Amino acid sequence: MPIKLMWLKGKNLGLSLIFLGVMTLLQVLFILIAQYFLSIGSIFAVILIPIGVIVATFYATLVIFESRTEMSQYRGNFQKQHKKTRKRVTSKNKIKKIIDKINWVYARPLLIISGIFIGGFWITYLILFSIIEDRTIIYVIAENVGAILSLVIATYIETSTFRKTR
Repeated sequence: MPIKLMWLKGKNLGLSLIFLGVMTLLQVLFILIAQYFLSIGSIFAVILIPIGVIVATFYATLVIFESRTEMSQYRGNFQKQHKKTRKRVTSKNKIKKIIDKINWVYARPLLIISGIFIGGFWITYLILFSIIEDRTIIYVIAENVGAILSLVIATYIETSTFRKTR
């Protein structure tokens, strides 16, 4: 059964605000793409729709985080103690150190939801671009499809994880 965290208390509040900030940053990038590259000027399409998409992708991120994370991983007991040895630092070792520093427990939900949203948005946008002439309508539909697809995949991941732990 997935863990149910109190998202408004202690360490969980900061983590939820980080997730919300990353999803907001993703939507800011899509707002910039809409205004400057797709030439969409409607305030409704550029500001109000992304607010709903931020809420949907934020919720999907929380669902995936709760379903894929065990309590021991969340509390940080999974990190191993590394012995300090002096090695010659090369560019490959630098990249490996940076990758090792990333805490994949926290980054995985963000990467999954961001990838699903971006993929769903652009696939829908490219399909509808040849059918519908109004770019604003295409943008709104593509944003909604990306958000709904993120929620559906998050729900699927949660139910499949629940079945495995039963």
